[in-house]
Amino acid sequence: MNTRAERWPGRSWYEAEAGDESRPALDGSLRCRVAVVGAGLAGIGTAVSLIERGVDDVVVIDSDGPGGGASGRNGGFVFAGYSLDNEALIAQRGSEEAGRLHRWTRESVRLIRERIDRYDIDCQVNDAGVLLADWFGEPRRLMACAERARSRLGFGLEWLSPAERAAMVRSDRYGGALFEPGSFHFHPLRHIRGLADLIERRGGRVFGASPALVIRRAGPGWRIRCEGGEVRADEVVLATGGYDRRLARRVQRALQPVATYIAVTRPLGDRLGHIMPSPVAVYDTRFAFDYYRPLPDTRLLWGGRISMASRSPSAIRRLMRRDLARVFPHLHDVTLEYAWGGWMSYARHEMPIIGQGADGLWHALAFGGHGMATTTLAGEVLAEALCGDRSRLAAFGHWPARWAGGLAGRAAGQAIYWRAQFRDWWKDRRGSVAEREL
Repeated sequence: MNTRAERWPGRSWYEAEAGDESRPALDGSLRCRVAVVGAGLAGIGTAVSLIERGVDDVVVIDSDGPGGGASGRNGGFVFAGYSLDNEALIAQRGSEEAGRLHRWTRESVRLIRERIDRYDIDCQVNDAGVLLADWFGEPRRLMACAERARSRLGFGLEWLSPAERAAMVRSDRYGGALFEPGSFHFHPLRHIRGLADLIERRGGRVFGASPALVIRRAGPGWRIRCEGGEVRADEVVLATGGYDRRLARRVQRALQPVATYIAVTRPLGDRLGHIMPSPVAVYDTRFAFDYYRPLPDTRLLWGGRISMASRSPSAIRRLMRRDLARVFPHLHDVTLEYAWGGWMSYARHEMPIIGQGADGLWHALAFGGHGMATTTLAGEVLAEALCGDRSRLAAFGHWPARWAGGLAGRAAGQAIYWRAQFRDWWKDRRGSVAEREL
């Protein structure tokens, strides 16, 4: 029995499919222009964006390796937007600036896709797109949402009737859907490993098994002390996500680590095509939504729920099987061969924390709920700023690193999630009662 696979966070299907990979650990002392702490997509993306701008003297260090955290363990959806709701973004910044901020995420979706082709990254890209399915039977609400996104953000979403949606995903659970053109899904771990390989081909270095112990000023630059050595750098970017909150407490105290869960079925064969005639990725309109997508070998990846607590893979299987059966009842008996969790980092304001502290330390944090596009955008924004253009960086100054509340904040976050779950349940129940009365 693989004990690692049966305790938190569990061994992911991504790891099993792509195989184990070990990057060399830092051994000795080295010097570089820019050091990045954290080999998730924010850190790796920053290094790639710097290299594309001619800055190849870059070192990335990580306690695990590229994609070892949330960036390599997520659902693999690539679509536009932030964790902060579009309506809230407009309310906070107005239509013009919100439209500009949202456009940057759409450009990042295209950038990710272009890089995959440009650098020949084998990451199982599926261009079928991403679908937002109507859970509550509210077509007018969704169509109005799409119209506001078009008129106020310049963001085009395609409304699908229930019949058109059923041609892609067959479930009596849903009404219509919104389809995002240009969106896609992929193997996130293969993607980030491919970018790490590119960094090394272009002269940068990526080290695994090298947790940063201390980051401190050393004259005009920085010194990062690791177990096996140290890195001296002119500039340092901190991009550790929800897996570290001790290296720069002033900014990392704004992070709230939140767990989410994913499971993957055994190959379903023809059964997969019966429920998903089109290989789209799907999520729904609840606050506590499911998200799922087909995999190349006819497996179904199923994710959902958030929590402040870790769970065993066996507990994750039970939860995910129950959620899956609500959408596809005839798959109630399916075997979930893989189950795992991961820590995402959230900020109270639901936007990423991107900037430079008063001490000069750069940071890219709090990407929980934002997805791959916003994380890639952070790398672009920081690379631009490191090369002298801080114009886009300034836009994220509206969402600084505010204290997340510590343990009390975690309890409050769990209470907010439970309340949202109850609202979803009550709304769903009222709709079911109304249908029975008709």
